[in-house]
Amino acid sequence: MPTFVASSVPTAPVRLHHWGRWLVGLLAFVAFSLWGLLSFWLDPWLQRQAEQRVYTASQGRYRLHIGKLRTRLWPLGAEAHALHLRTVAATPDSGRLPRLELALGRVEVRGVSWGALLRRAEVPVESIVLDSVAVRLQQLPAARSSQPLYEQLPVAGLRVGRLAVRHLHGSLGPAGRPTLQAGETSLIMADVRLSAAAAADSGRIGYAAAVTGQTRGLAVQVPGHTVRVRRLQLSSVLGHLLLDSLLLHPTQPINHQRSQAMRVSLVVPRLQLIGLDGPRLARQDFRADSLLVKSPRLALTLPAQKPPSLHTVLAAYLRSCRLGALVVTNGRVRVAGTELAPAVAGVELVGSGFQILPRQGPPTDMYYARRWHLQTGKATATLDAPYYHLSWQNMQADTRAGSLRLSAVSVLPTLSVEALARRKGHQAAHISARFPAVWLSGFSFPAAVNQGELRAAVLGVRGARVTTRSDGRFPGNPRISRVTPEALGRLPFRFAVNQLRLRQASLTMLYRAPRHAAPGILQITRFASTLRNLSNDPARMSAVRPLTGVASGWLQGQGRAQLTLQANLLDPAGRHTLQGTFYSTPLAMLNSMTVPTLGLVFRSGQVHQIDFRMTLDQQAARGTMWGRYTDLKLQRLNRQNRPGVLHRLQTSVINGVFIRDNNPRRPGAELKPGAILSDRQRRFSVFSLWRQGLVSGLLNSAGVPKGLSKKLSEGQ
Repeated sequence: MPTFVASSVPTAPVRLHHWGRWLVGLLAFVAFSLWGLLSFWLDPWLQRQAEQRVYTASQGRYRLHIGKLRTRLWPLGAEAHALHLRTVAATPDSGRLPRLELALGRVEVRGVSWGALLRRAEVPVESIVLDSVAVRLQQLPAARSSQPLYEQLPVAGLRVGRLAVRHLHGSLGPAGRPTLQAGETSLIMADVRLSAAAAADSGRIGYAAAVTGQTRGLAVQVPGHTVRVRRLQLSSVLGHLLLDSLLLHPTQPINHQRSQAMRVSLVVPRLQLIGLDGPRLARQDFRADSLLVKSPRLALTLPAQKPPSLHTVLAAYLRSCRLGALVVTNGRVRVAGTELAPAVAGVELVGSGFQILPRQGPPTDMYYARRWHLQTGKATATLDAPYYHLSWQNMQADTRAGSLRLSAVSVLPTLSVEALARRKGHQAAHISARFPAVWLSGFSFPAAVNQGELRAAVLGVRGARVTTRSDGRFPGNPRISRVTPEALGRLPFRFAVNQLRLRQASLTMLYRAPRHAAPGILQITRFASTLRNLSNDPARMSAVRPLTGVASGWLQGQGRAQLTLQANLLDPAGRHTLQGTFYSTPLAMLNSMTVPTLGLVFRSGQVHQIDFRMTLDQQAARGTMWGRYTDLKLQRLNRQNRPGVLHRLQTSVINGVFIRDNNPRRPGAELKPGAILSDRQRRFSVFSLWRQGLVSGLLNSAGVPKGLSKKLSEGQ
C-alpha cells in the first residue's frame, strides 16, 4: 500500500500554530503599548486639559492643580489625587465667581458606560467618591442661568448609582468671621439622576432617590446669634433628622434691656425629627410626623416691637408646613424684657395637628396646633414689679378638655408693710395670698389665644389664705381705686365666667392705726362664695342680667354671716346692691380690731341677728339695717389702751346718752332700724365702702345720731 499520503498530512497545522502565537504576541504588544501610552501620555494630557479648562472658563479667576490623575478604559473610570483649586485673580464678576479655595484629597469615578457616552445618551455611572475635602467659600455664587442642570450637560443625562462625599470640612463667609463652618462631614446620595424625568419625579430629593449624611461641629451665624450643633444626622430613607447638643447664643446678653430684635439663648441636648418627607421638602412642602425636643433650656429677651409671625417668616421658604406632633420634655423657660419676668421649670409639652402653612382666614387653632397638653413644675413671676412675687408649684392644661389647673399658688410681697408704703409714698395694700388649688373648667383656649378673651364655665379656688396689712401712719393713696365693679367691667380684655367658686377660704385683715403700734385684726374664716355671670361682655352683662353672688363665712371664728350681691359690671356709676345677715355672736369678738385702731372696747353685748340691705355707687352707700342685740356697753380707752379719767367720762356719756342698750328696748317693743349712709371716697376700694355702710348702720341702730354715725363711718 502507498505511504506518501500519510507522510504529507502533518505539515499544515504546524505552520498555523506558529502564526497564532505571533498574533497573540502582537495583540499583547499593542495592549501594552496602549497602556504605556495612557500611562505616559493620555493621563498627563487629560490633567493639563482639565487644569486649563478651569482657568479658561473662570477667565483666569481660578487655578486648578491636580497632583495625580489615573484613568481606566475598561471599565471606564478615573481617579485623581491632591486636587487644589484656588482664587488667583480679581474679576468684576465676583458674584458669579466668588473667592474660593478647595482642597480635595481624592476623587474617584467608577463604571462609566462607554456605549451611552458615545451615543450621548443618559450615561450610567457606578459611583463617584470625593474624599478628604476642605473648602472655603467667601459667598454663595449668584445663579445666572435659569436652565436646569441636566440641560447644561453635553449628554442626554447622567445617572450615578452612588455619590459620596467623605471627610468634608468647610466654611462660608469672610475668613475672619465665617457665617457657616462645618467640621467632619459625610454625605451619601443614592441613584442621582440628572435628567428631565428625574426632575419631574416627585419621589426624589432634588435629583437623588435617597440622601444620608452626618456632620460634626456645625456653626452658623444668623442675625444677632450663633448656632452650634455638635452632631447632625440625616436619613431620607428613615425620614429622620437628629441634632445632638444644639446651642443658640445671642451676641448680646439676656437681660431686661430690650433691643429691636428678640434675643434668644437656647440649649437642647437632643432634637429629633421623625417621619420627615424629604421629597416633599425639596418641593417646599414640609411634612413630618413628630418633633421631639429633650431637656431644652430657653431664655429670651422680648423685642422692642412685635416680630413677624412664624407663618409669615416661613412663607418665604415653604408653600406648606405641617407637623403631626411636637413633644417637649423636661424644659426650662425664662423670659426677660417684661415686668413679669416669668420663669418656668419642668415643662412637659405635647402639641398635635400642626398646620402652619397655608394660612387661610381667621385662626381656629391655638398657636398652629389643634390640641395642646401642658404640664409644668415650679414657675415664678413678678407682679406690680418689684413689689410682689408670684409662684406656683404645678400647672396642668389640656385644650381638648378645656381644663387648666394650678397648685400651690402664692402671691407674696417683697417688702415689709412700712417699706412698701414708704416706697410708694402712701398707704398701700400689703397682700399675702396662698391658694392650694386654682382651676378652670370649660375654658376656651382658642378664645384666649386668638381673641385674647377669658371664657370659662367655672373658675374654682379652694383653701385660699389671704392676709392684708396696711399702715395708717402714711397718707392715703391719691389715685382712684381699681378694686371696684366698674373697674372690673373696664378691664382691657373680654371675660365671661359662668361661675366663680371659692371654697374653704380665710381672710385676715391687719391695720396699724396711728394711735397704737399693735395692729387691729379682723378675720373671716370658713368663707365660701359663688358668683354667677362674671362678665364684661355686653351680650351677657346688663341691668336685667347682672352678676349675682352668694357668700357665707364666720367673723372672728364666732359669728356666722351670709351675703348676697348683685351688680351690673358695665354700669359706669358702679351701682350694686349688697344684703345679708349676721347671726348670733358676742360683740366682744370685734375688740381685736376696735381696741388698737379706735380705742373702743365692747364690755358687753350680744347680737341675736342683724339684717341689712344697701345700695352702693360711686357717691355713697345707702340702706337700712335691722339689728337685734342686748346688753350693749362700750368703753373708751386712751393711747395706752387704758380707761383714763377723760375717757371714763366719754364712756359714761356714750353709754348713758347715745347708746341704746337693747334693740328692741324690751320684749315685744318695736325694733329700731338703723340708717345706712356713708359717702364714698373713691381712693378706697369697694370693700371699704361696704365696711363704711355697715359701721354707719350699726352705730345708728345702737342710737348714735344719723349724722354722727355717717361721720364716724367715713373716718374708718
